[in-house]
Amino acid sequence: MVRPRHVAALRSIYIGGGTPTLLSIDHLKRILDPVKTQCIASPEISIEANPGTVNKEYLAELRKLGINRLSLGAQTFNDKHLKMLERIHSSKEIYQAVRDARSAGFDNINLDLIYALPCQTLDEVRFDIKEALSLTPEHLSTYSLQIEKGTPLYRRVSTRPEDEDLSADMYEYIIDTLTANGYEHYEISNFARPGFRCKHNVNYWKNGNWIGIGDGAKSNEDKEGKNTLFLGLRMLEGLPTEKFAGYEKEVAELRKDGLLAEENGNYKLTRKGLFLANLVFEKFV
Repeated sequence: MVRPRHVAALRSIYIGGGTPTLLSIDHLKRILDPVKTQCIASPEISIEANPGTVNKEYLAELRKLGINRLSLGAQTFNDKHLKMLERIHSSKEIYQAVRDARSAGFDNINLDLIYALPCQTLDEVRFDIKEALSLTPEHLSTYSLQIEKGTPLYRRVSTRPEDEDLSADMYEYIIDTLTANGYEHYEISNFARPGFRCKHNVNYWKNGNWIGIGDGAKSNEDKEGKNTLFLGLRMLEGLPTEKFAGYEKEVAELRKDGLLAEENGNYKLTRKGLFLANLVFEKFV
């Protein structure tokens, strides 16, 4: 692989999916080896994994390849909900995958969780967060389930999470509990121990450059434009006020409604704005 002359050395690699851990170690090595020659020293190299597709030996081989960040798609610790989502793993396999990852030498683990599932209760979300914290991950990503019309999941479930107040209560509980346990809430859906923000995704939210490789992958070299605003506002620190030149009216309205605030020279989402972020983003797309 030869990096284009105008592209700086790569600072991170993110192997996403699908489920890339269905690939053999040899296959991943053939993908990674030429890419790593284009990286800075000690880049962040992440891979997504389904807990049901990995074991201690496989994870140890991933570490030998230089992969240093593991993102496990736990989703929930409730087997009933895992079955509804048609996940191939069980809750027991989540615990085992984390133990195996630690034994293999991973010291940067993310757990992906989903809330606002059909028929899910607030107590079930509390349980998911308690179990996630018991595994002491360095990073947690928590996303509200969006069921799109026409998808297999939409056709399969008869009850959909339409209670916006309950979804908001779940989100509020997640924020309050994770921050109380030492996690930095640095992006709408993401929480990290100090020093463990996902560097690759931060670059994405800051509308930095990236090279996408694979079927359906996209690259980005657009440093400005509307993408900068709505992506950057996902970060809780916000964006410099000068980035909003030309949107003075929209900013004034959002500040009046209590959705946007100015702090340290940045415009950022307020606590209320976090819960109504899509209404804010609509002003800039």
